[in-house]
Amino acid sequence: MPNTATVSGKFVDTDGNAVAGGKIVATLVGTDAWEDGARIVTSTESATTGADGNWSLDLAVNGEGRNASTTWTFTGYGPDVNKVFEVKGVFIPVAVAALLNDLEVTSAGNIKAAKDNSLVRVITALNYAEYLALPAGQRRDNDLVVIVPGV
Repeated sequence: MPNTATVSGKFVDTDGNAVAGGKIVATLVGTDAWEDGARIVTSTESATTGADGNWSLDLAVNGEGRNASTTWTFTGYGPDVNKVFEVKGVFIPVAVAALLNDLEVTSAGNIKAAKDNSLVRVITALNYAEYLALPAGQRRDNDLVVIVPGV
């Protein structure tokens, strides 16, 4: 089975107020095979936002798939169950905690880099030690590690 990474974020309204009791749903899109022969075809995970609007989910790492052919779609629902946002094509490259906003920005390039080892991946981490703690097979010499405090 693939490793997981914690993806997190903060749900706020247009006035900057935390949305408590909202729901974040992450759906795996596509199918891929992992090293151990497992094939995952669907997965849906969800979290309820806290009083401060924060949420987190532990999700399968797309970058470990043999073909890098899966992504995540995130959908946010307000407490009244109305859909308020959707983010498609989110690619988790390695098993390091990341903010949804950062993954949204880096996903397109990291999908290409997963299929072509000569391309640079952009990895966000709380600190460089967190990145170095990844198994050697998950790190690349040409990774660009961006330190993002508070991931």
